[in-house]
Amino acid sequence: MKKAFLVVTLVVLLISFAGCRKEQTSITPINPIPQEQAKVVKIDSDPEGATVSIDKERVGKTPCEYSLIYGEHNISFYKDDFETYEVNINVTKDKKEQLIMAVLKPSKPSPPVFLEGGEVLRFNDKPKIRRSPSSGIYLNDTLNVNGFTKLNSFDIVFPSGKKVHIDTENTGYKYTEDVYIRKFSKMVTFDEIGLYKIFSDNKVVTFASGGYREFNFEVLYKEAIVDSTLTLGSLNGNPDDQKTLLLPEGKEITVKLLLTDGKGNIARNKPIGAYDLKTDENGIVTIKIGSNGKDISPFKVYGDVLCLICDFTTFDKGGKLIETAFPNITKNSSVKVEEGHIFMSFDCSGLSLNDLGFKGNLKGMIIHPKDPSIIYINSFVSEDGGKSFERFGNDLTFDTIAIDPQHPNIIYGWAENNPYNVLAIFKSEDYGLNFVKIKDIEFVNQIVVDPKNSDKIYVSTNKELIRTTNGGKTWESLLACGSYIWINPQNTNIIYSVGCGFNRSKDEFKTWTPLNLIKDKPAEWNVLIDFAFDSTNSDVVYAITYSHLFKSDDNGENWVMATTRYFDSLTNIKIDPTNPKRIYLSSHEGFLESDDGGKNFNNLGFSAPPPNSIFNAMIEVSPTGELFAYVDNIPFKRSAQGNWIPLNDIFIKEGPQWKVIDGEFYIDVKTVKSFTAAMQVTEDRITFYRLRYLSLD
Repeated sequence: MKKAFLVVTLVVLLISFAGCRKEQTSITPINPIPQEQAKVVKIDSDPEGATVSIDKERVGKTPCEYSLIYGEHNISFYKDDFETYEVNINVTKDKKEQLIMAVLKPSKPSPPVFLEGGEVLRFNDKPKIRRSPSSGIYLNDTLNVNGFTKLNSFDIVFPSGKKVHIDTENTGYKYTEDVYIRKFSKMVTFDEIGLYKIFSDNKVVTFASGGYREFNFEVLYKEAIVDSTLTLGSLNGNPDDQKTLLLPEGKEITVKLLLTDGKGNIARNKPIGAYDLKTDENGIVTIKIGSNGKDISPFKVYGDVLCLICDFTTFDKGGKLIETAFPNITKNSSVKVEEGHIFMSFDCSGLSLNDLGFKGNLKGMIIHPKDPSIIYINSFVSEDGGKSFERFGNDLTFDTIAIDPQHPNIIYGWAENNPYNVLAIFKSEDYGLNFVKIKDIEFVNQIVVDPKNSDKIYVSTNKELIRTTNGGKTWESLLACGSYIWINPQNTNIIYSVGCGFNRSKDEFKTWTPLNLIKDKPAEWNVLIDFAFDSTNSDVVYAITYSHLFKSDDNGENWVMATTRYFDSLTNIKIDPTNPKRIYLSSHEGFLESDDGGKNFNNLGFSAPPPNSIFNAMIEVSPTGELFAYVDNIPFKRSAQGNWIPLNDIFIKEGPQWKVIDGEFYIDVKTVKSFTAAMQVTEDRITFYRLRYLSLD
């Protein structure tokens, strides 16, 4: 395909003229403004380079010229470090030249920020209070304690009850109309191990006015890890993680720490201020750590030493499974060694694609129901079943896309951000080579084309459901809310909607009936996610909630649970067009397949292990029964051998090195790198660690 200009039916008020510092777009207005209705206005500023907006639309930078229709217009100028300048002008119907010159004034410097979010007190350096495992203060440190506060004075209360009083000084900056920000500075020697608190007027100080969290910090010994305990930093090479221990789920580890005071003196035979433990004569303390009962990860061990709970899977170098914390990992893995690379199956460990560091740029996938060779993804189209892809004309990328079920070449799309600054629905009749605008619209959730009538198009916005019956020439409102709809492809008079409740219409929304999956059940039992229709029986329809699969044999009049199984976070459902008994579900458990109408399921892979799972997956079925899917924004195809293979590498933005070997998707384990994963490769073992991040907040 060759790229073509986007043709948009657009009436514009502003037309770019000569001299503007603006990149020209490919939008061609059908009804351009005749020159006799417009006038060229020169726009400039001192200094130059200010961003110009006319009638709230950004048009370029000064100096520039612009053709404006006669009448009132608003022009604003913006430039960093200068005040915004705004002016209203009247473009007159004469030949007199009009020049708009904005003299920009330097903006006033913002006052320094001392306290934020209702803070009562803030230390400039130490003690560190927030987002740090320790205060940064060690026993016998002498420091200048300084910062800002609303308090006239306060006391640092030592563990023994001893107090150091600190008076504060007015900075002259107001916190509120009646309260001034005050500063303080005082040398303090911290000669006691334990918890320090801040008091004012004999009351404990909290983080914010009216808050409940006490302002306190610990002073401990300085610690150094002196044994070979596994740390995250030893695996990822990050110096900031050298004191983060890895604790495999269900196991116990020990760590030995050498403790010294702030002056470097070894703490021999001293209480450490935690766990009722003391150091030995060499200043070393041994701490045992277990994961049982821990609901925070990482958690503090001592000082700056943290512990991160992790799931794990360990293989020997030949791929034999040694041990795993994942219940769904039960098989050995093939290992391929090539020129220093160690390749293993991508799904051998229990780590998700996101855990492994993969990132894709897919927003959605549509396989045409009549022609399986046509696949639309984002701004791309494939005409050979996904082997190759070409971009749409003008590189247009849609947030919402729909196909015409009758015609593979026709697509519709809407995008919030596009190079033309036009919020509208576009249509292409040549596989995305050229587009024409069919309706201005601010926001679109869903576009659905009637499976039997290409002129009948439904559009769901955030405010209403609208429809055209003549290909977009005129539109009517059907529902006064943003509903999602599903049309029965065998009987297109029957339409299900979710948004204004759960409803069904049998007469194309002339009337509709409220439905319930199961009456007298919690509301979440009736939160519909997706529908699927039996291609051989127009009365049979399936529906899913987040947790259950339902079936109706009478087009929604009555519903039964197809299975009593409780599913984990269902996201979509598909029925094989070649076998209506074969049902596919996508969920956090992975992709699930049933060959008996939804009674029993087997797992096809791609599970999302909790916690802190980031999982975005949908399964698709072609008209010939081939399986496709997109997982973590990467498209896949299931091979005849039952293996998931990336559909095309152009949709993989980041991730470890990978390779398809003998029809299987392999990753180089030595290149796995992400926030939630770490790898350990030794002489005889390969271990995948999945890092757990848990918080009480």
